Amino acid sequence: MSLKNAADPALERGRLRVVIATIAINVVVVSLLTFAPWSDWRTGAALNLVDNCLLLGFVLAKRDALLARFLVFGLVVGIAELPADAWLVDYTRTLDYSIGGGPMIWRSPLWMPLAWEVVAVQFGYIGLRLWERFGKLGLLIIAVLGAINIPFYEEMARRIHWWQYTGCRMISFTPWYIILGEFGIALVFALLARILRRSSWRMAIIAGFFGVISIFGCYAVAFLLTDQFVKL
Repeated sequence: MSLKNAADPALERGRLRVVIATIAINVVVVSLLTFAPWSDWRTGAALNLVDNCLLLGFVLAKRDALLARFLVFGLVVGIAELPADAWLVDYTRTLDYSIGGGPMIWRSPLWMPLAWEVVAVQFGYIGLRLWERFGKLGLLIIAVLGAINIPFYEEMARRIHWWQYTGCRMISFTPWYIILGEFGIALVFALLARILRRSSWRMAIIAGFFGVISIFGCYAVAFLLTDQFVKL
């Protein structure tokens, strides 16, 4: 299968629409799930399968090489992020997935790699477009969006029985270190996304590993700042 030029204007518009569509669908579905007392790990898995079907379907239908590289990048992030999740569960003892039930991979729900994959694609691609359009201001915008959007899911996750936080400084049910960490993670995803614009599949994999390092680094620094240094 031949792949199309990633810079094609029509393809860029379509790609942006499908990525934004996954964000809109997620926000609507997560909000509606707050009215479903039966929600558990199955709803999380189903939602992320829908997101992946939309993204992969666009890649196949439009032969989109760039979005395909973003999916590879996101999948590497999702799989390699498992140790960072385990650190949050076992070391900080602030993250608890037990309320969702279901099969686990190490200390994470089975569907969590797919969730991080989608997040990496969303913030990576939208961050790239904002950076290309507005320069450094665009990077600031995506970082702020990361600090706002992801904590929305953290807040809803407790209500829809996906996960919850305890034993740390929080605003409502969202840890301060998550808000600060997501600011940095969204920024790094946007910076790494530029590598994917004209790079190879190999570089997409390498960028994914750097993305994982950023996740662990941002969370670790944020946790130290908000929950460790403040106690000194």
